[in-house]
Amino acid sequence: MDFQRQVTRRLHEEHEATLALWGRVPRLPIKPDADGVQLLRRAAAALAGEIGRHFRFEEEALFPRLAAAGEGEIGELLGEEHVVIRDAAARLDAALSSARFEAARAVGVELAELIFSHVQKEELSLLPAVDDALDEQADAELSAEYLTA
Repeated sequence: MDFQRQVTRRLHEEHEATLALWGRVPRLPIKPDADGVQLLRRAAAALAGEIGRHFRFEEEALFPRLAAAGEGEIGELLGEEHVVIRDAAARLDAALSSARFEAARAVGVELAELIFSHVQKEELSLLPAVDDALDEQADAELSAEYLTA
C-alpha cells in the first residue's frame, strides 16, 4: 500500500519486517533443533520490542486521536487484540525459558496467526484511517514522537 504520512509509512515498514520474521515460524520442524529455537527466540525478542514500542504508540498516540475523530472502533478492536497477543507472547517466553520447544513452537504458530491477522487489520483499517486523520503538522509531531519512543 502507498501511505501518505510519515508515521503510517514507518508503521507499514515495521509490519513488513514483522511478517517476514513471523512468516518463518509456522514452517519450523515439529522436533526441536537449534535453528528453530534460535528463530523462536529472535521472533520473541522482536515481538517484545514491538509490544513495548509499536503497541504502546498506537494505544497512547493513535487510538485516542482516532477516537476523537469518530473512528474509535478500530482502536478498540486492535487494543483488544494487543491484549491477546501480549498474553500469547508471555506464554511463548515462559515456554522458551523452560526449554519446552514443542510448547514454544505451538505458541509461536498461534502467535504467527494472531500477528498476521492483526497486521492485516492495521494495514487495511488503522493506517488508512490515520492517513486520513492527520495533517502534515500532526504527522511530523507523531513521527518525531515515535522515533524517540
